[in-house]
Amino acid sequence: MDITFTDAAKDRLQKYLKNDAKIVLDFDDGVGPFSDEANCTLALSFNLVFVNKDADLHEFGAKISSNLGDVYAKPYSLDQMNEHMKVDLDPKYLRYSLSGQNGELDPSLGIKDYTSK
Repeated sequence: MDITFTDAAKDRLQKYLKNDAKIVLDFDDGVGPFSDEANCTLALSFNLVFVNKDADLHEFGAKISSNLGDVYAKPYSLDQMNEHMKVDLDPKYLRYSLSGQNGELDPSLGIKDYTSK
């Protein structure tokens, strides 16, 4: 499995990758330290979370390769994804999306920065 960040997405996300930050693709299901609450609709919701390099990621045992480095995820969240995923940026609304070969998985991918906490 892999994730490709488009050039537009990479350019805007670079500011979060300071000090060797790690990237987490968090399935927002109410489980784990970065998920405030589960989504109450039938829609899937994901967040890109940027954490310090020494953050405890024991709940995120899946490692996905990407063109920005490894992306950590909850192992069971991989069931929602395709083999080749893409993170893109809508330049008009500055909104990130997560998609795969089967279409868009999350049209409004959230961004959370925990690198300074």
